[in-house]
Amino acid sequence: MKTRRWTAITREGWQYLIIFALIFGGALVNDVNLLLILSSMLAGPLLLSRHLALFTLRGLVVQRRLPRAICAGDLLIVQLAISNTRRRVGSWILVLEEPIRLLTGGREAKRNGLVSEASVLFPYVPARQTSKGDYRGRLTQRGRYRLGPMRLSTRFPFGLFRYSMNCSTSAQLTVLPRLGRLTQSWNALRHESFAGNERREHRPGIDGDFYGLRPWQRGDSRRWIHWRTSARAGGVMVRQFEQPHSRDAVIVLDLWQPKVPDATHAENVELAVSFAATLAAELCRRGSSDVFLVAADPEPRVTGGHGSSALLQDLMERLALVDAQSCDQVPELLHQAVSQIEPGTEIVLVSTRPVDLSQADYSGKLPGDVVRRISGRGLRIIDTSSASLARYFLVEP
Repeated sequence: MKTRRWTAITREGWQYLIIFALIFGGALVNDVNLLLILSSMLAGPLLLSRHLALFTLRGLVVQRRLPRAICAGDLLIVQLAISNTRRRVGSWILVLEEPIRLLTGGREAKRNGLVSEASVLFPYVPARQTSKGDYRGRLTQRGRYRLGPMRLSTRFPFGLFRYSMNCSTSAQLTVLPRLGRLTQSWNALRHESFAGNERREHRPGIDGDFYGLRPWQRGDSRRWIHWRTSARAGGVMVRQFEQPHSRDAVIVLDLWQPKVPDATHAENVELAVSFAATLAAELCRRGSSDVFLVAADPEPRVTGGHGSSALLQDLMERLALVDAQSCDQVPELLHQAVSQIEPGTEIVLVSTRPVDLSQADYSGKLPGDVVRRISGRGLRIIDTSSASLARYFLVEP
């Protein structure tokens, strides 16, 4: 980015110039030598202010450090550093300002996307040293933000002029959806539907929950031996671990809202995204199943893989940028989910409205084979506009 410098007269500077002009004009009109001497003395701070301010901004290097991503409502900490490359003279009274604009995702921001403008004061940056600072805040709306370009300015030494320069390129920050907490009722609901469905088991190991004790068998690890029980029983006893079961899941996110939404619709959309993000985080953290996501994009597609922190990051970034639609995309979303996942995968349809697939509107849009495959996979519909959602999901304050 090309560095641009400019100068602006402050309010105090205009007042000073008016006083200087009056004195200098009165000295010329009345031919008063003392007033001419006084006006010459007043011109000195103007020239000195310009020279010192330009020298103050010379040789400064600004650096910014951003977190990779944060969740909506979390504390954002942006670390800044100013390095003075000059050998002898330091810089005084530096102000570093940075605008923050919302680019995509969620409700439109006012003032052309401008959300906030942060500023940090650096009282003094010694020669050949680096001064550090930071600014903090909370971005409550998910989406992609642009930070910068940063502007470095000073009014040193007299505050008559403000000298500024652009000193850094812009950077982007993704604000992920806000996470909540799934209740025990939701876990119990999934456990009930888990029985009788196709499962995938892990190989035996010590990564499961402790189940009990049993006699030692050939091939058991010595680390599993329970020595105290073995001494009492007179034989080698080993710990037995329950082999965990897992079930793949696909999250189908239907973000419907009317063409002219109000604040309630917007809050419901964010609640649906938050629930989908929390469910994806819970499944990925277990790391024992495949997790997929089909969101209401202009061109819906299936994203997913084996549960991991890398997959969770990808899913969260996609959820951060998804927008609500005024058209009905449920048939297309379900068709994408059914056609690209393996049999036995659990389907969770998260919608901002009540969805009844038995209605005539959906029976004509969904092919018969898709309906049969959905009914055999244990489709679960979550309506975030319903008060019953509080039984399964709590939004963290």
